[in-house]
Amino acid sequence: MKHILLVDDHKTFLAGTAIILEKHGFLATTATSGKEALDRMESASFDLFVFDLKLPEMNGFELTEETMRRKPEAIVVILTGEDITDHFDRLIAIGVTGILEKSLGEQEFIASLRLSMQQLTVLPLPLVRQLRTKESNSIKDSSQSGENKVLSDKEMTILKLIAGGYKNKDIADRLFMSQRNVEYLISHMFEKLNVSSRQEAVVKGLELKWLTLDPSSLT
Repeated sequence: MKHILLVDDHKTFLAGTAIILEKHGFLATTATSGKEALDRMESASFDLFVFDLKLPEMNGFELTEETMRRKPEAIVVILTGEDITDHFDRLIAIGVTGILEKSLGEQEFIASLRLSMQQLTVLPLPLVRQLRTKESNSIKDSSQSGENKVLSDKEMTILKLIAGGYKNKDIADRLFMSQRNVEYLISHMFEKLNVSSRQEAVVKGLELKWLTLDPSSLT
């Protein structure tokens, strides 16, 4: 019997999903936070880890990173209702095997988990299409701009949040990142823009027409 660790802070969803897993022959252990999940790992072994992204204290990114640090061969699947288009590269980089939407039907959900346990990557088709469109637009923009030091999508998002008055901790919370990673990206962005402060970065963004003075474009 395959043992799955399911982590989600929505207790009703957690309980319902555990029932579905057990109905299909899995042994399900649940946790409502990253810390609780890590404690479960100390006392049992698992064949599959299924994490939500939005978790208290330690988000799904950080939990995945810690899980992979402890168990490099772990199979981690992200089960979320969030739009993770901008986070796809990071999720794959830290070792996620599959990304599933919470809206999946029961049969599709179970089939996707079985494929993941065979080391096959499972992604929602709408996400793949968005990534394809995003990649095509990025190539097009790069060929037209002729600039070597353009900001990545994540850096551009952070620049807009900085312009909107968000502090590093607030940015980290909105983007499901650690504050340390946000600070690293801001530092890298400053190097690209050849600036030394948040204010200078915003001014540069306005000069390059990446930002506007319309408040609605900054969030």
